[in-house]
Amino acid sequence: MKAAQRERSSPMVLVSGGALALPTHDPTPAYYRIFQNLRRRIAGGEFPVDAQLPTEGELMREFGVSRHTVRAAVQQLVAQGLVRRQAGRGTFVQSEGPGEGAWAAQSLEDMLDRNFGDRVESHGMRLLEVGSREEHAARRRLGTGEQIARFFWVRADENGANAACHVDLRKSHADRLPDDWAARLATTRLLHLVEEHCGVEAHRVRQVSSAVTVPDDVAVLLAVPAGAPVLSLERTYFDRDGGVIEHSRILGRADRCQQVVELFRRGR
Repeated sequence: MKAAQRERSSPMVLVSGGALALPTHDPTPAYYRIFQNLRRRIAGGEFPVDAQLPTEGELMREFGVSRHTVRAAVQQLVAQGLVRRQAGRGTFVQSEGPGEGAWAAQSLEDMLDRNFGDRVESHGMRLLEVGSREEHAARRRLGTGEQIARFFWVRADENGANAACHVDLRKSHADRLPDDWAARLATTRLLHLVEEHCGVEAHRVRQVSSAVTVPDDVAVLLAVPAGAPVLSLERTYFDRDGGVIEHSRILGRADRCQQVVELFRRGR
């Protein structure tokens, strides 16, 4: 929270290439302002197609922010298909965006679920009842004896709801998130807020994909018949030591959501 507040109050200064650093007293999150700055510079031709973006270190110095903030900004560019990452080489301007309605899990940072919709409809957070079956299962997945907080929202677009999402966090992490977490989901992910405010960093994610029948309460939210098939994506995020940071589950309408995974051969 303190680091984010310092970044929000950074004065406006001129930097290389004529770009402007972050303006003073702007309430917009720092990472999003950096994303907008880089997007304008790409559109304006400062970074043409196939040009390499500055490194994380260069962007950190240019904007006076943390590495996490820079990564979140670049992630937004990846999510919009404006840039691509190449392992061991850097980040390059993309000639054209990915196909509509698909998302590519090229790396941990790129798993943005693009086809689930840009609108986030929060249904709040609740503490799972101690001793209940769902609370016991959630504690086992997170590997903790703490009480579990469950965050829940729906992703939608102009056609309506596409996916119902929930994230389970240990209560000590949930207590450190900002009060406006729901509003921030319009421009970031809950995982990024957890990393920013809880002093953790995701290093690895395990995803299990399956087809399941939709629960009755979720069927109402997604406007599908009870018992209809839906795409289930369960993700567990780990830190570098193998500890679990969060566990999430997405249930997406089978007629609107798909998963596209690109695999890259190492060493080529």
